[in-house]
Amino acid sequence: MCRILFARGPGEKIGSLTEAFRKSAENDPYRARRSGKRQHADGWGYVLLRNGVVYHYRSSKAVFEDGEGFSKLLGLLEGGEEAVLLAHARASSQGSLGLFNVQPFAFSTRRGFSFWFLHNGDLDKEKVIELAGFDENDLREVSDSYVFSAYLCRALERPEREELLRHYSRGVSLTRTTFNTATLFLLPDGSWKAFVTAYMMEEYWENPLHRDYARLIELDGEVFAVASSTLELYHRADWKTISNGSAYLIDADKVERLSLGWWHGRERPDSGLHD
Repeated sequence: MCRILFARGPGEKIGSLTEAFRKSAENDPYRARRSGKRQHADGWGYVLLRNGVVYHYRSSKAVFEDGEGFSKLLGLLEGGEEAVLLAHARASSQGSLGLFNVQPFAFSTRRGFSFWFLHNGDLDKEKVIELAGFDENDLREVSDSYVFSAYLCRALERPEREELLRHYSRGVSLTRTTFNTATLFLLPDGSWKAFVTAYMMEEYWENPLHRDYARLIELDGEVFAVASSTLELYHRADWKTISNGSAYLIDADKVERLSLGWWHGRERPDSGLHD
């Protein structure tokens, strides 16, 4: 699994969270307690939206070994202007090692919007391929995360509440471990939206070792952030563990808290979704 960060707020405030993100990838006690491994070293990347400019960066180096790349990100975050950041440090589970499978992935859709997607967890890749109508021979070396984001590029008609819940809930139904995601959408008028999901299988949630490692945490204040649990060890703040099955629809003005449409293989009564 990986370490992830979504943050919206003044750039200089996000900088300290980014430092915690780097440290969480270099030394993760929650991962060590669960598997004996401490690092997320299989590449890292980010997308940063600020002052009408998008910066998208991916490296096959570990974030804690990429001094030049990480310093550039900190420089881009200097000052008080509002920024939106998605960051991902990979610990591979599916797909080949190397730059191609480093996240966030970038897609431009035929329906007039672009997006960047990142994911922490494991999906049933073969079933995602079947859902999307892809050819598995084309996708042997790519990660499950890439396949799901390619599915979104094909199937998502618009980044609106009901559409997002419908398609991401399908991701939940194909989850093997966790479906923690963050997606940043860029619209033709220059505005943006973000959608974040926090889900893990019931057996993961009930096992403290898995839960501590896989859960997402939320910070709500001048900076709104959703992050992997390890960041709470390196950035002391009023973090709150996110309830399993949660989702967030975020724009420049508000954060809408939602429930994913699937819960342990069935639709929740409050989802409003009927396929």
